[in-house]
Amino acid sequence: MNYIFHEKESYIFDALLFPGMLYYKEKDILEADDNFIEFMPESSQLVMKEMHDLILPYADRVKTFYFEGMEDHDFIELLMVRSPFMGKESPMEYLRSLLDKSEKELLYDTLYALDYFDQDSSLQDREASMEKAHELAENKEGIMPWLSGLSIGSDAKWQLYSFTQNPSSTLSSYVSLMEEILPIFEQFYGKYQEKITAYGRDFVDRLMKPEGDTLSEISNGIITEKVLTRDPMDVLITMVNSFSIMLNTASRNPFLAWGADIERIFMAIREKEANQIQERVTLFKNLGDRTRYDVLMNIARGITSTKIIAKNLNVSSATISYHLNNLVTAKLIYLSQQEGKYTYKVNHAFIEKCIGDLKEDLGRE
Repeated sequence: MNYIFHEKESYIFDALLFPGMLYYKEKDILEADDNFIEFMPESSQLVMKEMHDLILPYADRVKTFYFEGMEDHDFIELLMVRSPFMGKESPMEYLRSLLDKSEKELLYDTLYALDYFDQDSSLQDREASMEKAHELAENKEGIMPWLSGLSIGSDAKWQLYSFTQNPSSTLSSYVSLMEEILPIFEQFYGKYQEKITAYGRDFVDRLMKPEGDTLSEISNGIITEKVLTRDPMDVLITMVNSFSIMLNTASRNPFLAWGADIERIFMAIREKEANQIQERVTLFKNLGDRTRYDVLMNIARGITSTKIIAKNLNVSSATISYHLNNLVTAKLIYLSQQEGKYTYKVNHAFIEKCIGDLKEDLGRE
């Protein structure tokens, strides 16, 4: 497997996501994954708070284009899907290229991305999203009823509806906002750019080892080369989402966005799990949560749709996403690719090993 680190695109990606740090809250990031809390570096949390403080003066305008809900895709994320930024030299070059699009193109691109993202990972169908986008672009009166049924917050629905009515003028307002914010981001990012570039190059060099699945080794088995959709795979290093791994399969140019600090977390976990006891503690802690156990049971029965599981358990899709994230990091489930689509599978081998190790811990072979 081959990988290519993109320095300029890493910068562009973070610059476009930067305003979303308005919603950073220390409590939220610590609770985002309760398997990782004790391993999150304080220095990294301070950097995230710094970004939040820098964007705070623009709060009222930023809220028009960036949304708080974990399942709400920001305005720019939707446009990235059919208008990738890969190959661009700067954030402004990319944004100006969007301004060249017609009203109808902007509308179609946004509707397509919204429909694609609203599908569950195991059901995503590009052709179906294309058809839905064409249908709605030609019959705009159907947009609001359709938006009402999406799994996004009410604020996001209203803002996105406003955009669909005036795509070009809304985009122009967004670009004007970014013209003010980008110099601030550039100054902030400059303090870390050399470090990010060095890490990105080293990361890709390690991934290109001739034998074994280094990606799986580094991520403690959370993501493997088997789920990657292209070779070579484009890699971005992100500071804005420094504790995350994002495999972007929606874009015309799929890429892997790797959090700048996520490997430090994995290394800390590995050190603590040297005798594998912590793995078992984490497994049983997750099984001790009733909702999480019920989510695991649904997956074991072949039900991997976030929406269906949420309906079965009478909770929100956001709650299910939270529990799925914890089940993945606890290795109880893993991401699998089946016929070109993504789905979750129960990690039976790991569970059986933990149970066997528990018996040994308790003196029973």
